Amino acid sequence: MADRLKPVRTLGKTGAAVPLIGYGTAPLGKTDRVPKSEGVRCLNHAIDRGITYLDTSPDYGSEPVVGEVMRNRRDEVFLATKINKRRKESVLAELKASLEKLQTDHVDLIQVHAVNAHADLEQALADDGAVAGLLEAREQGLVRYLGITGHARPEVLAEGLRRFPFDTVLVAAGMPDKLVSGPDAFLLPVAVERNVGVIAMKVFGHGTIDDRKLALRFSLGLPGVSLAIIGMDGTAQIDENVSLALDYRPLTEAEEARLIDEVQPLVVDDADKEAKGERDGKSGLFWLHDTAVMGWKEHDEPERVAY
Repeated sequence: MADRLKPVRTLGKTGAAVPLIGYGTAPLGKTDRVPKSEGVRCLNHAIDRGITYLDTSPDYGSEPVVGEVMRNRRDEVFLATKINKRRKESVLAELKASLEKLQTDHVDLIQVHAVNAHADLEQALADDGAVAGLLEAREQGLVRYLGITGHARPEVLAEGLRRFPFDTVLVAAGMPDKLVSGPDAFLLPVAVERNVGVIAMKVFGHGTIDDRKLALRFSLGLPGVSLAIIGMDGTAQIDENVSLALDYRPLTEAEEARLIDEVQPLVVDDADKEAKGERDGKSGLFWLHDTAVMGWKEHDEPERVAY
């Protein structure tokens, strides 16, 4: 039997034991590329290999696929999803819809998704905002832990951790992020100080980094990081990533320098394309420019919303 990942790190103050990598299920929501039956097979294979942390979201389209697996394997996994809404009642409705699709009565972790601007953080923390809805959801037993996520501005996430006792933070924490937004400087010290579980994403640079082994080892070696979320759409890819995780060890200075040498030109090219308006959808390092204010999307006249 192939080697299986084991839970080897603790997810911050939650106390939950987690493996070094989790399953990012966004690729399983693209049903034109991954049929539902294949998505179910992938998830079962991943759990069999020890990937027992599952990450989804209402906007991934993968919740029904995850739900098929949760019918029989809910007790084997740590299940995390997200909310995109920013008002209390909208959040509760969104979460209940997710639970129905996930075929479970609760998730382990619910996260305020894509908090990438200070205005968005204010909306989430308002008296009738997203966090108020999540607190009520926790009282109802719909969720165990509360988290926050963001892509481009780790300093906003750090401010969120200072203002509310989130249990976890999901942040883009690959080498491109170190070179551009600096989560290691602005966020991770705050998370470590408050024992917040750090979940790394975009560790392979959305497929732009060739040396996946060094990329994963870099992210897993950052202070406070409990695990890395990786999107996968096939069993061979799952097996490859399990092998990388089983071979984890901290980077040497020489290896980190080599990874920087690979990633730095990608960052420069991405910045040039952004400045020239040549970005093609979500190609390249797109998340580095994600500064949308999600909360404004719930208002008919967002310009009149004051923070």
